[in-house]
Amino acid sequence: MSGWRKCDRCRKVRTAAEFDGAAPTCQVCRTAAAAPARKRAATVTRIQAPAAPAAPPAAAGPRRPRLGAVGSGDLEVRERRARRVAQDALAEAHPEEFATLLREARQAEGLRPLSTGAAPPPPGTED
Repeated sequence: MSGWRKCDRCRKVRTAAEFDGAAPTCQVCRTAAAAPARKRAATVTRIQAPAAPAAPPAAAGPRRPRLGAVGSGDLEVRERRARRVAQDALAEAHPEEFATLLREARQAEGLRPLSTGAAPPPPGTED
């Protein structure tokens, strides 16, 4: 027979000399003071304020048609897209003024002037 046994209470492997005969618990566990019983933690209670009355639903107005990619992409992308559309519309409405403004802006940025000296044609109008 082996000289080692496992205590049923502390689950430690101890020598057979630390047990009293066929007792399932070791002498250390039997002579040790009982561990104080733990208090259960109090349950958390939450007092909930009464809910505010729900606002009445907004009146459904006429829906505007969604054109193209409206609402897709993040805010910065949509802002750049709106600016580009406005610039294209401005270039079509006032081509001479737009060409002058574009030439001055390119010159201020240190870019070479466009080869034709005129504003680039708006996208989609090239033949």
